Amino acid sequence: MYRIYLYKALLFALGAAMLTLGIVIVSQREVLITPLAYFAGAVLLIHGANNLFAFIAHNGRLGQKRRKAKLITAVVNIALGILLFSLPQLSFALAAYVLAAYLLFNAASKMADFIVAKINNHPGHWLDLIAFVFYMVFVVLMFATGLRDDMFLIISGVYCILFGAEMISDFITLVIPQRVKNNLKRRIRISPPVYVSTFIPLGTLRYINEYISVNDAPPEIIDDRGDGSPPDIEIMVHVSNNGSGKIGHLDLYLDGEVISYGNHDWSSHRLFGVFGDGVMFIAEKEPYLDFSVTHDRKMIFSYGLRLTPEQLEAVRQEVADLKTRTIPWKPPYQKAVEEKGEENVKLSDFHDYSSEVWYGTKANFFKFTKGKFKTYSILSTNCVLLTDEILGKAGTDIVCISGIASPGIYFDYLERLYMTQKTMVISKTIYDRKTMRKLKKERTNQNERSIS
Repeated sequence: MYRIYLYKALLFALGAAMLTLGIVIVSQREVLITPLAYFAGAVLLIHGANNLFAFIAHNGRLGQKRRKAKLITAVVNIALGILLFSLPQLSFALAAYVLAAYLLFNAASKMADFIVAKINNHPGHWLDLIAFVFYMVFVVLMFATGLRDDMFLIISGVYCILFGAEMISDFITLVIPQRVKNNLKRRIRISPPVYVSTFIPLGTLRYINEYISVNDAPPEIIDDRGDGSPPDIEIMVHVSNNGSGKIGHLDLYLDGEVISYGNHDWSSHRLFGVFGDGVMFIAEKEPYLDFSVTHDRKMIFSYGLRLTPEQLEAVRQEVADLKTRTIPWKPPYQKAVEEKGEENVKLSDFHDYSSEVWYGTKANFFKFTKGKFKTYSILSTNCVLLTDEILGKAGTDIVCISGIASPGIYFDYLERLYMTQKTMVISKTIYDRKTMRKLKKERTNQNERSIS
């Protein structure tokens, strides 16, 4: 219980601090350049010293990769901290370039979305064009002013104000008793910058792995706040230490089916896999979880949601509508097995992910024939947007994606809901290889008891 009260207090304190910081930055600007640089330098030095201490204190209990990562992080943070103390003006010049590049990247992603939506004849493509113009206005302003520090501070201050107001709004929602939670309205949320939120799940994964390496047991963070009945729907956030797994992946579990979407047809990949044909597959939960944590070596954070009957029906209807826009599709390995027989085909001859998924789960694959998900885009029409589309039709106040859609945005907000009471997130379960071994053992014992 104390954790919930602590979270509420922290939410209010951080919201007030961000709001105040934003107002001060916008009103003072130039006066804050040197103090902010010194503050950022101090934070980096403290963080670097903390990593250096962890490297020394737990050196014998951390794996080789983690030791190396701790040492590199410590050295880089300490070096950057010293640089900020030595050359505060240079740090702001570099930060202005980073912000301009980030805004330009967002603008490019929205233009790509507009082109894809136009090709697919999706009616909402003008919204992507408006978003492109919105980001380009800030880009033009920054370059027109010569990337001056004051323009950088204005944009940063406005963002801090919006983000702080969002946190204060969440705090008010938590502390005021209400029945509105069953009639939540969808709204645009101000989430952390994508370069922060993208790697939030990875940071949690590494924290848990490090905790286990030091304490030989996972932290007690599995909980259930429901009435004993299973949740109506689960949102599964995948993350691993390997490749694209660091960014994460999102699945949705409903009525006995795991619904997953991605760029699974390797033959349709364009621009190094940034675009491709949108492919959705449906699998049974346990085989898919087992495949994900054993084959892909992922950790899965599954958040259970409790919906009203009306919301649940709306979600089911949206899933049914999505299915009507698809046609069956078969991975290369599945096609080869059906044509030649399983004994005449080797999985090792196929190197695409969809073939491995079908071999491990016997999932059913589908391609979209129309709508926004006909073409996959790693920056927008991806696994996150599909989940957002399904839940959004129910009127659920999860998150309205704007800018770049990353699994970290969902992870961040679901974790915030989980840390509070009286929200639709009633449970959180972490699946890893140890969890799956335990589930398999329990399933075997149940089968043996039923037979006897």
